[in-house]
Amino acid sequence: MEIQKSGDDSATYRKEIQEGVQTFEKSFKGMKGTKDFPEKKLEYEKAMGESMQAIQDAASALMNKSLIQMKDQLSKDYQNYLGNPTSQNANKVEKDLSSLRESSR
Repeated sequence: MEIQKSGDDSATYRKEIQEGVQTFEKSFKGMKGTKDFPEKKLEYEKAMGESMQAIQDAASALMNKSLIQMKDQLSKDYQNYLGNPTSQNANKVEKDLSSLRESSR
């Protein structure tokens, strides 16, 4: 059984997840296009790490197991992408972002 925060708290946490997903998605797209600029890639990676933490914090505050599992899957697929930046691995990350975005509405 999942425990949901009620009222304004829930809406605030869900908004934080949406914003975290949006930031991660923008940074991920930017990172894919900066293969020749390692400094910029590091900036994008930092932004993605921070947004991942914001998603984790908000999902934990909501005590929503499903959102936490989705965030964990995103983290796993993102790490796989970093180790092997194929279009297949990129598609998995993008699918995870879409699932998180839809589930936190």
